[in-house]
Amino acid sequence: NLIYQYMEKILGKLNSEQKEAVIHTDGPAIILAGAGSGKTRVLVHKVLYLIAEKNVEPGNILMVTFSNKAAGEMKERIKALLGSFSDINQGSEPTVATFHSLCARILRSEEHTSELQSHS
Repeated sequence: NLIYQYMEKILGKLNSEQKEAVIHTDGPAIILAGAGSGKTRVLVHKVLYLIAEKNVEPGNILMVTFSNKAAGEMKERIKALLGSFSDINQGSEPTVATFHSLCARILRSEEHTSELQSHS
């Protein structure tokens, strides 16, 4: 299977800390590292790992970041990576958002169940 061969190749190129972060699935994890250290690469490959190795549906994955730039970069990389594998369900994609956009989306979707009024 092409995706499993790719995962073996990718995991072999990561340093030990990056590999540990990608394959960690027992509870939450925080990826904390300096600029240019490969955080986005680790997160994008973790998405592929979750889908390929742990059979997680792409639509059940949520990635939250602080900046629109980081969210956009992750979306682009994930889309390109997932698009190269026909084995993966192309109908669903992971949700990638900033904290602000995610909270705004939740508030908009739930405004009918509360006393919140839309002011847009």
